[in-house]
Amino acid sequence: MLRAIIIWLILVAYIIILCKLFSKQMASSSLYERAVKPSVFMQNTYDFRQNIISDIDPILGLQMIIVALKSGVAITRALDVVGCSLPASKGIWLSRVSKALISGSTWREAWSEPHVCFSKKDKNAYTSLILSTWLKNSLRESWIYGSSPVPVLNAVLQNYEQSMKNVAKKESSKLSVRLLLPVGLCFLPAFIFVGILPTVASFMH
Repeated sequence: MLRAIIIWLILVAYIIILCKLFSKQMASSSLYERAVKPSVFMQNTYDFRQNIISDIDPILGLQMIIVALKSGVAITRALDVVGCSLPASKGIWLSRVSKALISGSTWREAWSEPHVCFSKKDKNAYTSLILSTWLKNSLRESWIYGSSPVPVLNAVLQNYEQSMKNVAKKESSKLSVRLLLPVGLCFLPAFIFVGILPTVASFMH
């Protein structure tokens, strides 16, 4: 009986040590930070629709361009209409690109300064920079060779959605690993009291 008590005390001490180690790990990184870190990383890497940025949603801007092009208007007209429809003059650079192309500027010139001027350090213009990069690369072939730009823009949207799905799967796998330790600590005492201690006590008798 004394041996069973000693073994029981050792197991309890082991559980307490594990709980202290886990509590220290949680204290070093707050629970909120641990909970939102995967989603923040995913948003910063792939999802440009951040609430802290008051700018154009590139997905919305791209879809508006697609709708305008499907109606049969030219690329320049689509850029100008979408640029004028965005609130707070957030799309004025789209109108500038349109006017530059109409005035005879080359594709590269129209998508460079002073028509499109964003700083990567400026968080307020980050999503506009993303949208301008998508449009510049996706519409170039259509502008030069006259092919339909809609399939290319749809491919950009599909690629974005697939990237988000892949990131979601990756982050869910990481989350399952992070939950393994606390869940294990929850089940370990029950396993000890229900499975191990009765077995040890029966052997002692």
